[in-house]
Amino acid sequence: MESKVVPLEALDELIGDGDSVALGGAWLCNHPMAAVRQLIRARRRELRLMSLIGSADAELLLASGAVSELTFSMVTLEAFGLAPSLRRGAEGGELKLVELTALSMEAGLDAAGRNIPFMPYPGLGSPPTSDLVGRHPSIYGFVTNPFTGESELVVRAIRARVAIVHALRADRFGNAHVDGTFGMDDDLVKAADTVIVTCEEVVPTEVIRADPHMTKIPAFLVHHVIEAPFGAHPTSHVPRYSFDAPELLRYAEIATAGGDALSAYLDELAGESEEQYRSRVIGERGKVLAEIGNQAKILTGAQ
Repeated sequence: MESKVVPLEALDELIGDGDSVALGGAWLCNHPMAAVRQLIRARRRELRLMSLIGSADAELLLASGAVSELTFSMVTLEAFGLAPSLRRGAEGGELKLVELTALSMEAGLDAAGRNIPFMPYPGLGSPPTSDLVGRHPSIYGFVTNPFTGESELVVRAIRARVAIVHALRADRFGNAHVDGTFGMDDDLVKAADTVIVTCEEVVPTEVIRADPHMTKIPAFLVHHVIEAPFGAHPTSHVPRYSFDAPELLRYAEIATAGGDALSAYLDELAGESEEQYRSRVIGERGKVLAEIGNQAKILTGAQ
C-alpha cells in the first residue's frame, strides 16, 4: 500500500466550501482541534457540520462563520459554560439546526456503516413522545413491522462526505491506535465517504502490530493520515494530556463577549501555522498537561 500521510495543510484541498463534515471526539475529549484550526485558516464557509457530542470543535467553527447547518445532539463547553456561538446562531435564526438525540445519531450512523437505508429506533417511545420526530421528517420515519403489523419508528442512514477523528498514533497506512475516550468515532468512520485521521504521531507499522487491541480504526477505512502533536488541544487526549482549563476558560469569556475580542481571537488563529499555535498557546504548559494525563488513573481512582 502507498503511504496515506499528508500535511495538515492538505485539508485546504480535501474539504471545500459547502462540504458535509463530521467531527469525532466526545464531551471535552479527543476532538480533532488541529483540523478545526486549519479549516479556520482556510476560511471555509457553508459547511454542513455534524457534531455528535460536540464541544470546542463545533463551537470554534461556528464562531468563525464556517458553518451554515449543524446536525447535533449536544454542543457544550461543559464546566466552562454554554456554547456562545451556537446560542447566537440559534437565536439569530441564520443557522440551520438539526437537533437529534445521541442515540438517534448512533442509529443513523450504524445504518450508514452497514450500508442499509435505515435503522429501527424505539428509543423515543411507542408512539414517540418527542417533538423531534415531527420536526425532522427527513431523519425520522415509520415502517410497518412485517411480523407484527405495527408501525415502528426508524432513523434514516446518516452519512457525511468527510469524517475527521483524532487518534493517539497511526502508521502510514492508516491503522490507528486509540487509548481513552472514543465517543462514537468507530461508527463515524464507517459512515463517511472520506475518512481523515489526525494523530499525535505517525509510527512504524510494527508499533501498531505490537498492541493490536488498540487498533480501533483499521487502515481499510482510512483515506488520509495527518500527524498533529497536541492535535486535540485544548480538549484532552488522555493518556497524552488533559484538557487545557485556562485556555478553555479564556475562550469561553472571549466568545461570550463576542464582537471585536472574538474577531481578534479568530484572526490570530487564522494568521498562524499550527506550529506557531503550539508555541504561542501551549508552550511550556504542555508539560503540565502531559503530566496530568500521565496521572489520569490516579486522579480518577482507577486501578
